[in-house]
Amino acid sequence: MSASYSESSLSYDSESKIQQNWIFLLDELDEADIVDHLFEAREITRDQIDEIESKPTKRKKTEALLKFILQKKKQKLYDVFVETLKIDYIHVVDKLNATKVIPAEPKVAPYDWFKDIPVSKKQLALRESDASRFSNCFGSGWEAIMYSLGIKKTELELELENVGHRNKQTITNLIIRWKQRNGKSATLEKFMNTVINSSVKLTRLSLESQRTSVTRRVEHVTHHLIHITVEKCALLWYQFLFYLQCLL
Repeated sequence: MSASYSESSLSYDSESKIQQNWIFLLDELDEADIVDHLFEAREITRDQIDEIESKPTKRKKTEALLKFILQKKKQKLYDVFVETLKIDYIHVVDKLNATKVIPAEPKVAPYDWFKDIPVSKKQLALRESDASRFSNCFGSGWEAIMYSLGIKKTELELELENVGHRNKQTITNLIIRWKQRNGKSATLEKFMNTVINSSVKLTRLSLESQRTSVTRRVEHVTHHLIHITVEKCALLWYQFLFYLQCLL
């Protein structure tokens, strides 16, 4: 093979084409048809080939080869792999080339917008009217946020009962209670930092335990991209941002 190859790291598109066609590749390929060509191109050693071929079945050997390609993270290795497939597996090459790569999830920090608010604004005292408006921004998991504010479970349950199990009113009253307990230190910054830290923990736990059902979306709100976990999300951050901008 006389083609010239890139010496860069494995591209996102190349990695995705393998991942998105994983089962198809396991079904179609035989690593024995491929490894010698990779060896000739100096992209794999004999010891690495022996490790791959030590697997008990053809499918396991092919799986080991694909994992090797992904783990090496070399674009040249992928390119040589695809070039080799053109010899006996042109239909596989066609499928890889035709694969519509799923776009990478944007690496957007969901709470960076709060850092941009001036310190003088962050130090504003939280008002009771703010508590009512903020209560609209909470989704499922709001109870854990209240606990992070120092509200006890018995307090929360009693407040729910007192207001007829209306979540919005319960949240409003509990935020007001937090404000009263903290006095002058009940600032916007203190409130938001507590809420953000708790939400981060909840989202991490949700992603770990609900990985197959959790979906995400990106909302563009007044020049800020905010990353939102749709299911099991403790807060509707775009509402928080919208209200804070109105407030400040």
